[in-house]
Amino acid sequence: MKVAYICADPGIPVFGQKGASIHIQEVLRILLKKGAEITLFAQRPGDDIPAAFRRIKVVKLPALPTAAQAEARARAALAANADLTAMLDAAGPFDLVYERYSLWSHAGMSWAARHGTPSVLEVNAPLIEEQRQYRTLPLEDEAFATLDANLRDAGTLIGVSPGVKTWLERFPPAHGKTYVVENGVDPTRFSPREETARTPVTICFLGTLKPWHGLSTLIDAFILLHQRGSSALLSIIGNGPEYEPLRARLDQHGLLPMTRFSGSVSPDRVPALLADADIAVAPYPRLDNFYFSPLKIYEYMAAGLPVVTSRTGHLGTLISEGETGLLVPPEDPPALCEALTVLINAPALRWRMGQAGRRLAEKNHSWEQAVNRILRLANAGERQRECNET
Repeated sequence: MKVAYICADPGIPVFGQKGASIHIQEVLRILLKKGAEITLFAQRPGDDIPAAFRRIKVVKLPALPTAAQAEARARAALAANADLTAMLDAAGPFDLVYERYSLWSHAGMSWAARHGTPSVLEVNAPLIEEQRQYRTLPLEDEAFATLDANLRDAGTLIGVSPGVKTWLERFPPAHGKTYVVENGVDPTRFSPREETARTPVTICFLGTLKPWHGLSTLIDAFILLHQRGSSALLSIIGNGPEYEPLRARLDQHGLLPMTRFSGSVSPDRVPALLADADIAVAPYPRLDNFYFSPLKIYEYMAAGLPVVTSRTGHLGTLISEGETGLLVPPEDPPALCEALTVLINAPALRWRMGQAGRRLAEKNHSWEQAVNRILRLANAGERQRECNET
């Protein structure tokens, strides 16, 4: 199977350490395992390609202006569609075109539609709304035109969460070909956990330190824990714009000695860092349209950790209350503090929940299962398209 994998997003280093990078790498890994011959078309592949991916042919897309030059960058990205079309022509034919949706790239899906090639557009976020809210969105009409072309031409649309699917289906071209395939984890990366009752208990957070991850709620809950006499430790794995405010608040309350900041780490270090923790937290804030499919939660479960997360979006179905973790209202530090206190005081409960989570990750949430389902849907979508045409 010859596969063209496209990531035209300049914000994603394909072989980097961001959650989006890990997602791409895991999909590529499973495709390679299946014997696929992959050509990767990427804006930021990176210079240091891990040995596991050196069978992939890498084609670098034209460089873009910096993010500070928002409109120039958008125009250059739109112009790069012609380059990508020529690159696909030169490297094809392909049996599958797989693209991670980005704001300005539409050549992959258009190329596949013209050549009658099965195609998958993977949509990880409502990027137009996200860009408008958190960054700068130039050329808004062109962004919607790009999305419309992608939705029209794609054979199969994959949303990584029910929230993404809901957003996609606001647009008529997405109707009838949009499916939810949530993110996953490779459980074999994480060693089975031994039952322990160690003290002090370590609470951990894994991910980029950004406002929409709810770190301020976690810090407030951690402060409350210590005001109530807890000796718990906090492990924060990741880096981002919230680092300095979080560190300052912990310092203000004398809790820096109780906190470990690991910074941005390579994926191969994550299992060991999670193995040193006892409770894992994903304290998402209240969002109107929760669209995340959090990699961290699947990794927490695979690592055998009980998960405390917000009751928002579909997280109440991902984490089973009292079985694989505890659910709390978003943006409620006292409630989060209470849930953490329950688990700190109950090592047997932590163990039981962690083991249930690992079993669930192995049974339902492996990357291999996710990619297999995407490939089945791509084939089904192609068959349906052929039926419609006849």
